[in-house]
Amino acid sequence: MAAEHPHEHIPEELYGVLPDEGVIELTDQLTGYMHEIEFGGFTDIIGQVLDDFLEQSGGMPNDLKADDAFEQITQNQLAVTLAYNLGRLEGRSPQIVQKMVDEAIEKWGILELEESNEITDADLENPKLMVYSRLRRIEYTEAQSPNVQLGWEIPPDSSGSSE
Repeated sequence: MAAEHPHEHIPEELYGVLPDEGVIELTDQLTGYMHEIEFGGFTDIIGQVLDDFLEQSGGMPNDLKADDAFEQITQNQLAVTLAYNLGRLEGRSPQIVQKMVDEAIEKWGILELEESNEITDADLENPKLMVYSRLRRIEYTEAQSPNVQLGWEIPPDSSGSSE
């Protein structure tokens, strides 16, 4: 006989976030399951890949001689290392991750987000709840280049005119 759960499962299409306290607690619980959280916890090549992600996304400082360059690099390396290890944890034990998320929702509740991608000045007052989540939902596409011909880029023999 299946056990009854006192909370209602949240459908995936519902946009919502945990309050700050819930996110902090869930993060602590998830990182408690990651046994290899350290910069040396994986091969140098995987480290290079993670650093390449950082560089491609603009997470590495342009000026390596700046006073805060070392701090910026190590903070960003820690962020991608945690993300990498969370991915490994979810890949090995998705049921554990989902159970922790469900428990966090049950304990802390869920704050619904509007489906709007517009970010207001008021939203900037609480970026963890109102900005970051919305930015993740935005689908970035390459801007279409206008189909404009100026004339000089068309080869003379393909212009259609006969001279």
